[in-house]
Amino acid sequence: MSASSGIRRRNVPSAADPETFPTSSALETLKRFDVYNKVHDDFVQKRQSGGAVTLVTAAILAMLLYCEVYEFFSVEILHSITVDTSIDRKLPISLDMTFPHLRCSEVSVDTVDSAGDTQVDAHGGLQMHNLDAAGKMSQGDPVAGPGDCWSCMEAADADHKCCNSCQELKNAYNDKGVPYFHILDSAMQCRSSIGCKIKGKVTVNKVSGNIHVALGKSVQRDGKLVHEFNIEDIGDGFNTSHYIDSITFGEYVEGLQSPLVGTRKIAGAGSWMYHYYIKLVPTVYISRWGTTTYTNQYSVTDSSLF
Repeated sequence: MSASSGIRRRNVPSAADPETFPTSSALETLKRFDVYNKVHDDFVQKRQSGGAVTLVTAAILAMLLYCEVYEFFSVEILHSITVDTSIDRKLPISLDMTFPHLRCSEVSVDTVDSAGDTQVDAHGGLQMHNLDAAGKMSQGDPVAGPGDCWSCMEAADADHKCCNSCQELKNAYNDKGVPYFHILDSAMQCRSSIGCKIKGKVTVNKVSGNIHVALGKSVQRDGKLVHEFNIEDIGDGFNTSHYIDSITFGEYVEGLQSPLVGTRKIAGAGSWMYHYYIKLVPTVYISRWGTTTYTNQYSVTDSSLF
C-alpha cells in the first residue's frame, strides 16, 4: 500500500473564486473608498471629549440643515396694489355670532345696500339655533301635552290659569302689566330658548351697505325697511349682549387676521344698540401653485347707543 493513500486533502475554496466571497469583497471595497486617507488605528487615541465634540457638531449640522430646508419651503409674500376690476362679483359674508339673551323668534337678520337690493330676514345660508339658559343649543321651547296646565307664575289670575307656552306666559305678564324679562331664564316654558346663535353665510353686492341683526319682524313698506315688535315686550328693556366668534368677508384665508373675531359686548341695564363701521380692502391671494383666492381685509370702528 502506498503511504500517500492515507493522506486526504481538504477542499479549501480559492480566494479567487468569484462565487465564494462576493459580498465580503464588495464590503471591503466600500470600506476602502474614501476621498481622504484614513489614519491607521494604531495612531488614533480615542477620548470621551472627542465623542462629545462629534455629537455637538452633528447636532449643529442637523439644526443648520433643518433651518435651510424650512427656509426653502417657506412662502414669501409679495405685496402689490392694483385697481379692483371685479366690481360685478358678489361678496359672501360668513357670520358666527351669539346673542345669549335674545330669542331667535324675536330677531331678524337683514341686508340693505346702496344699489337698492334688500334681503329681508335673510335665511338663505344663515341658520338660527336656539340656546338654553346654559348657552347650549336646544330644540326650542317645550310643547305642552294634552291636559297639561303650566303655571303662569306671577301673572296667574282668574283669566290666566294656564300658560302652556312661552308666548302665553309673556301675554299673561303683559296683560297684568308686569315685566317678564327677569323670569325668562327660570320659567320652564321659556328657558330652553333664551338665546340665539346665528351662523352661516349671506351673499351681497360689492357696494356700500349694511347687515344688521334687529329686534322684531322685518317688513318692507314704501321702499323702506321697518321692524315691527310689540312695545310691551320690551317694556323693561332688551339685552343685546353678543359675542362675535367669527366673521369673514370673502373667501376664508388661513392666517388672515380679523379684528372683530373674539369681540364680546355685555349690555348693561336698559336697551343698548351696537354699531360696527367696517371699511373693506379687496385682497387677492395668488399661491405658488397659481390658485387665486378672493377675500377682503378690513378696518373697523364701533360705537354703542343707550
